Amino acid sequence: MLLTGCSDRAESGAATATTNTPISIEPKVAVGRIHAGMTTSEVIAALGEPQRKTGNTLEYTKLGFAVIPGRDGHVQAVMCGDVTGINGPLVKAFTGRTPEGIGMASTRGELVKAYGPPDDSQRFAGGTESLHYISRGITFTLEGGKVHHVIVRFSSGVPDRTIQLEPPPAESKK
Repeated sequence: MLLTGCSDRAESGAATATTNTPISIEPKVAVGRIHAGMTTSEVIAALGEPQRKTGNTLEYTKLGFAVIPGRDGHVQAVMCGDVTGINGPLVKAFTGRTPEGIGMASTRGELVKAYGPPDDSQRFAGGTESLHYISRGITFTLEGGKVHHVIVRFSSGVPDRTIQLEPPPAESKK
């Protein structure tokens, strides 16, 4: 499991996208103007320079999210909110919502009502829990039963070239 994210305790840099108007989260498809298949250059053209760059990650702290590219430079995921917890500054900065109305400070009950039981979940020290909806391409992290961090994964667009090494099931002979 990979946990990563960003937190902004100090203002630095400036991006052209600095207003926090509500944005739509569509798992596997888009977070606001960031769409599956975009390159980091296209993200910067759409949103302006990020407030911070960490490695290849573009951190738009004023908007409350970070854009994570894959090795090929295409957007792989968007990390929304704040990994530091429900009171982190990026929780307030991120205004995105799913079509079901789920966003920062949504409750565990609202998540389960909207999406059903998670495909997987993990509990951590301090009352933190992650609910993984793998088939939907979204993970929610909660503290005290409220969402403070969302990972939105995008479809890669790369065809599945998995090779099956076990033999196919034997055909029944009639």
